[in-house]
Amino acid sequence: MGALSVANVNLSFVGEIRDLTGGKTGTAEIVQLQSSDGLKAEVSIQQFTDGEIHVRLTEFLSPPPPKYSHLDRNGTMTVQTREHDGKKVALLRALRPGGQPHATLNMVTLEELDELLGENAKSWLEQLGFEVGTWAGINPKAGKFKESIAVAVTPEKMNLLVLPWTLTRVIALMKNLGKSTVDLA
Repeated sequence: MGALSVANVNLSFVGEIRDLTGGKTGTAEIVQLQSSDGLKAEVSIQQFTDGEIHVRLTEFLSPPPPKYSHLDRNGTMTVQTREHDGKKVALLRALRPGGQPHATLNMVTLEELDELLGENAKSWLEQLGFEVGTWAGINPKAGKFKESIAVAVTPEKMNLLVLPWTLTRVIALMKNLGKSTVDLA
């Protein structure tokens, strides 16, 4: 696929790994990420033989700036398969300050995504081939977070999920997206 960029982050698709380790088997497409503020990392789109799919930080390629230190623990995007058409669906949640001493995944609005991207995020995602809507609208099996923003994409374009992952994880941390509006008390 080559190279893409999101805001101030450059992404390079560098290859695929087969036979993942850690007790599960599957494949992963590897993406190297470099931000303008010094983050160098490897992200993978992991597809396991049991059907699980994740977009997650695989490893830091250099010591991360402090604001990214929890990205490996809190930044995984879980991807599901929509039964009626096979599209890959994902809930968009952003890393932001909440009720913990480190950033956690919380609801994000389209307006906040626009601010993070610096342009209309819904149009940008749709131009890439994503279907954009609420979690309940995108995923008929939605249980929680029904009104949260979500995306769907064809299996052939599943690797593009690294773009909204980067926007809602890396860029949200880079631009210090405001605190969660969820009352944790």
